[in-house]
Amino acid sequence: MGLRPYTVASNVRRGPYSTLVLEGEVAPSEPGQFYMLRGDWGADPLLGRPLSVLGDDPRRGVIRFLLKAVGEGTRRLHALEPGEKVFALGPLGRPFAIPAPDSRKPAILVGGGVGVPPLVYLAERFVQEGITFTFLQGARTREDLLLLEELAELGVKPVVTTEDGSEGIRGLVTAPLQDELARDAVAVYACGPEGMLKAVAGMCRGKVPSHLSLEARMGCGYGVCLGCVVTVVRGGKTLYERVCQEGPVFDGEVVLWP
Repeated sequence: MGLRPYTVASNVRRGPYSTLVLEGEVAPSEPGQFYMLRGDWGADPLLGRPLSVLGDDPRRGVIRFLLKAVGEGTRRLHALEPGEKVFALGPLGRPFAIPAPDSRKPAILVGGGVGVPPLVYLAERFVQEGITFTFLQGARTREDLLLLEELAELGVKPVVTTEDGSEGIRGLVTAPLQDELARDAVAVYACGPEGMLKAVAGMCRGKVPSHLSLEARMGCGYGVCLGCVVTVVRGGKTLYERVCQEGPVFDGEVVLWP
């Protein structure tokens, strides 16, 4: 696996968010995996940016991402225009585990902020395989709710929360999660801010398996730089594992939160 060149097919922007579609040689990915992306901008910024896969079509040579302009790297990716070049390494990381389609219990998907894209990809897979699930999405305001049209195309109506009450339930996404857990579930799948993931892990601990996709700053994306290490506990031992290699999806039971 090496750095591959891609061409920007489209880049649809909505405020600080953009849905970036690239064309080129695309290897099949799984929900939860990611790519390291950088534009053709020289040495500044030097490192790529990790972006979760929103979806792909290897036969057509198309891959999709959703990003939010935060730092210099993501601002430059946000500003890309069709026809420009992007260099990407992927797919990387450990994906979500897919439950058996004949499970009598539904899965619960919990997304917050830019953690929503990999869960939309996972929802697409669940629909294809006939796995029942509930989709919960939390945001600060209605402007931060993401990919609602894509979910609607899948026939998915998410339970939505906003902190300011501008859309859906006022408050945090953990409130409807508590209600869903009371009805039992086969597993919980989540991606979003660290505080949200920590809360989800605590709510699931000892009750239902949780599969959490962690976000971390990364230098290389393939385990060499050790810049994305998190603390886990396995077999009574405290270990340090790389989000880019042993993750980004971790069992919520093993993560030792700060």
